[in-house]
Amino acid sequence: MPEDLEKIKLHPYRVSFGERDLGILAEIPEIRIEHRRRDWRLYDREGGDEAASEIVDAAAEITVSCCDIATALELISGFAVGDDVLDAANFRELALAPPAGSGEKTLRFARAVLLPDLEYSPRRDNHRAKMTFRALPDAGGRLFTFA
Repeated sequence: MPEDLEKIKLHPYRVSFGERDLGILAEIPEIRIEHRRRDWRLYDREGGDEAASEIVDAAAEITVSCCDIATALELISGFAVGDDVLDAANFRELALAPPAGSGEKTLRFARAVLLPDLEYSPRRDNHRAKMTFRALPDAGGRLFTFA
């Protein structure tokens, strides 16, 4: 990313998955991006070598902690044994948007799928549901946009 990560402000971001609004995040999201690369070695006439590294695959795992327990439980309850989680029909846009008027950018994963993982402990002081999403590159090869 060309932006300096230190400049990104910490806001109570709002999460949406497709048409579903998951509300304001209870905690900072956990985002882990992995790229698979193919390394190439090229040899020139003087015997030195240059290395090139081509990205061949990318994926991200995004864990969000939301306060909208009803929506989280409703989305997770749709899974059944034998479901193909990575079916093309399950992919939606996952957006983490800052509050309106903050002037900050929105982080968007164009092809994200909800994984059937849920961490939920109903407690008085920490009533949150942790949900995990997996994002794959879109048709143009981009994993996410930050604009």
